[in-house]
Amino acid sequence: MSTGIWSAASGAVGQSAALDVAANNVANASTPGFRAETAIFRQTLAAAVNRNPGTNSQRFAITRTTTPDFRAGQIVHTGRGLDVAIPDDQGFFAIATPNGERFTRAGSFRVSIDGKLVTPNGQAVLGDNHRPVQLPANATSVEITPDGAVTADGQATGAKVGVFTFQNLSGLEKEGEILFRARPEAGKAVAHGVPLETNALEQSNANAISSMTTLVNASRQFEMVAKVIEAFSQTERRAATDIMGKR
Repeated sequence: MSTGIWSAASGAVGQSAALDVAANNVANASTPGFRAETAIFRQTLAAAVNRNPGTNSQRFAITRTTTPDFRAGQIVHTGRGLDVAIPDDQGFFAIATPNGERFTRAGSFRVSIDGKLVTPNGQAVLGDNHRPVQLPANATSVEITPDGAVTADGQATGAKVGVFTFQNLSGLEKEGEILFRARPEAGKAVAHGVPLETNALEQSNANAISSMTTLVNASRQFEMVAKVIEAFSQTERRAATDIMGKR
C-alpha cells in the first residue's frame, strides 16, 4: 500500500481537530471568561524501511495540540455588585472544585445559603489565603470592591477575593470551558495585585467572525484531504484489479 495515504489520513485527523477547536470557539463566543484556543500542528518525519533492500519510504505524521489565547476579552459593565473582572491578561480567580483548586477569568459570583461566595454552579470562590470566601448568611447586599474586599450591607467583612498569577502561563491547561488547571511547569500561584473592574464582566476573547472563518477553511481543507484519500484508495483498487486480472 502507498505510504501517501497515511500522510493524507494524518492530515484528515489534524483538520478534524481544527474543526473541533474552531466550533468550540464559535459556540463560546458569548461565554464570559472563555479563552479561545488555537490548534497547533507539528510535522514529524517518519522513515519506514521497505521490504526491498536498499529502499526507503517516508511519510509525515501530524501531532496536534491546542493552546489557549490568554489575551483579555472586552469588559462589559453590568451594574451587578457580585460581577467583577480582571483588566489585564495575567490574573485569575481561584475556585475550589471536587478535583482540586482551579483558576478562571469568569467573575460572575453568587452567595450560597450558607454564606459562601460561589460560582453559578456552586463552586466556592477562594480568597487570597486559598480558603473559601465566607460572608454573613443574612446579608442582603453584597459587593466586591476594586481591591477584592467583600462588603455586606455596606460593612467590611474582612473577606477578600483572591486574584493570582503564574510565572509561566503556558503551564495552565484548560479544563472544560472556563477553568484552568495549573501544571507543575506553571509555577506557584502568587498574589496578583491588579485593581479589579467592579460591577463588570469580562467577555469571551473568541472572535465569532474569525472563528467562523477558521471553521469554514478547516472544513474545506478536510474535504480536500478526504478527496486525496479517496484518490489513493481508487488507485489501490485499480492496482489490485489489474494484478488479479493478470493471474
